[in-house]
Amino acid sequence: MNGPSQAWFNREGTLAFVASQKVAKINVFRVNTGADGHSQPQRLTTLDISAQDKPGFTPFMKTTPDGREVWLSHKLADSLSCRSTHGGFELLDKVSLGALARPNHVEFVSNAKGSVVYASLARVDDSGPGSVASSQIAIIDRSAKAGERKMIGSFFTHGRESHGLWTNPENTLLYVAHEQDELPGTPNAGQTVCSAFDVSDPMRPIFIVQIPLGNLALPSGELRNKKSINLVYVRVGTKGQTA
Repeated sequence: MNGPSQAWFNREGTLAFVASQKVAKINVFRVNTGADGHSQPQRLTTLDISAQDKPGFTPFMKTTPDGREVWLSHKLADSLSCRSTHGGFELLDKVSLGALARPNHVEFVSNAKGSVVYASLARVDDSGPGSVASSQIAIIDRSAKAGERKMIGSFFTHGRESHGLWTNPENTLLYVAHEQDELPGTPNAGQTVCSAFDVSDPMRPIFIVQIPLGNLALPSGELRNKKSINLVYVRVGTKGQTA
């Protein structure tokens, strides 16, 4: 398959899903882990997702914590789709995010007050808080029935071109990484930033702080931290599903 982008595993670690940023296909592999810990992957099937991703550009994907679903981000199609990780890997949902939304990553938050999928949007809107340009995060209600899930709202990220997303293990905090620097005349001008939100109520995130990522002190001088695209945290003692 041309242009493989990301790989994510099912909860059991027996299947791997590989998306593409060149063709509208998903490859599904049996991992076939041996006693020595090495795998002998075998392609199980190739899924045609052209009905959900006509441009053939799916750079990001993620399996849900319960391992039952895989969510795909179709950046140029301005939409997400969701498939089962079992059986025939059937399509469960297609979610439109609006014109030029340009979704990047997805993250899942579930707690006593709700269950949602967040999708970071690359589009930068001029009408952000304090009239400062900002991207947004789309909110999808994951508690709705499969086939009926849709975008129910959005919130500003307090940064430009939102990308990587991560929630804490308690599902009460959300961190958002951004790719573009902050504009001149803003509090953290010239810096790439990460924003933090209280998501104790997943439907109503509350902005906490914008964190400038600063500079690395090198012998040759300071090097500004850039390209905060992905947030992948390893939780000690917790089995992950990323590759």
